[in-house]
Amino acid sequence: MADTRAESRGIAWAGAVNLLGGAAGSMIGLLLAAIVGRHLGTTGAGTYFLVVAVFMIASSVAELGADTGQVRFVSAAPAVDRLADLPHLIRLAVVPVAYTGVVIVAVALGGLTAWPSLAAGLPPALLVTAAALVVLSSLTAVLLAATRGMGDALIYPLLQNIGLPVLRLVAVIVAVGAGVEVSGVLVSWLAPVPVIFLLAAAAVVHLLRRDVGANRSGPAPKAQRRRLSGEFWAFSGARGFSAAVEILLEWSDVLLVGALASPAEAGVYAVVTRCARASEVVQSAARISVGPHISAALARKDPREAGEIYGLVSAAMTWLSWPFFLLLAIFGDSVLSLFGPGFETGANALAILGLAMALATAAGTVQTILLMGGRSSWQLADKSGALVLNVGLNIVLIPVWGITGAAVAWAVTLVVDTAIVVFQVQRLMGVRPSAGNQPLLLAAGLALAVVGTLGTAARLLFGSSLPVLGVTIVVLAAAYLAISWPLRHRLGLPALLAFR
Repeated sequence: MADTRAESRGIAWAGAVNLLGGAAGSMIGLLLAAIVGRHLGTTGAGTYFLVVAVFMIASSVAELGADTGQVRFVSAAPAVDRLADLPHLIRLAVVPVAYTGVVIVAVALGGLTAWPSLAAGLPPALLVTAAALVVLSSLTAVLLAATRGMGDALIYPLLQNIGLPVLRLVAVIVAVGAGVEVSGVLVSWLAPVPVIFLLAAAAVVHLLRRDVGANRSGPAPKAQRRRLSGEFWAFSGARGFSAAVEILLEWSDVLLVGALASPAEAGVYAVVTRCARASEVVQSAARISVGPHISAALARKDPREAGEIYGLVSAAMTWLSWPFFLLLAIFGDSVLSLFGPGFETGANALAILGLAMALATAAGTVQTILLMGGRSSWQLADKSGALVLNVGLNIVLIPVWGITGAAVAWAVTLVVDTAIVVFQVQRLMGVRPSAGNQPLLLAAGLALAVVGTLGTAARLLFGSSLPVLGVTIVVLAAAYLAISWPLRHRLGLPALLAFR
């Protein structure tokens, strides 16, 4: 489709940009976690991650689902020749999110004033400031989603995946060098949020001038804008609830480990989950790059094109990410030793999470298809059920097995939720991989045969240590790429690179 915006380089280019940006951000995040873990120890790191968990949950809730609404509606506007709707769509999202953020600040201030013990030993002023920065974090997410919807593949990874983590890393290194404790480290982690917000706002203004300024059609009539507002919030509202449930799924187990076990175990488990989720850069890059394309295809009533994207991206995600998951499962103790003494006790939990993540990744971009197809209410029901299942399993298993129980609970929840969404997308929506599952099965088999077999052999022969892990990665990467090259067409990789 011809488009006045400059995103015609294709899905593979956008995916590569976001993958590189996400990988950089993920590695910086792991380095940041290692610095915090070594400086604060397991107990201090536990307190740090508990505050970060609450911040992330509040920020996601305050977005109200408007970030996903921006991607879906902003990207669909040019597909139906309605570029003039873009300013209205952005205002629709920003104003309610800002008001919600003000409510969060008021609640935090009132709660800490009435019950000072809620601060748990941290300065109340720090927590109120964190609540205020939740507003900016939420608005930043919405603005960056608008840039994605307007077809810019660079702004999101540059600001969210590189800019914010780099600024946080520098700030935390300075704080650690000054010898500060938990409160000072948290201040340094929060400090870059206003900077990224201002840059995101400037980027949106620039893109609006580019797109709307060149558009000759006038603004939509008031009745049409009201209808658009209703459609936007009907979708985004349901998505907002499911996003809140999603972020609770991501962080509730850390909170529950802290409550049912100890802050030290929460610190270990938080690092374990950060390691397992480092591979989500592949999923994130796929979601960011294909979301606008899926939305446009479904807006044109073209499930065949959506299915073609789905199949190609699912195979590529599996080919890229399964080696990482397998190495985490095999050398988990060596990976966790990077974070300091005591963290390697989470090796079993890391292996469980890595294998569960591998299965979920093989499902591809099903969550994106569900959302871009307007089924945000379906996702809300899915995630709500998953949260109930996860909390119930955690309450039963953490007192018995500790962080291993939390990992089992999360793995079961992830696999069940993924299976339900695959059924909804393929059976109920009729979006299926156009090439069948052959590329996906080949990618999974290749990773198991090369990385799984040889990695396990290396561990059995030479043991588990950082030097062994390093040499194994180099050897396996060379072997994996060499074997993949003649199979590239059967894996669907050239077809993905050529897709426009």
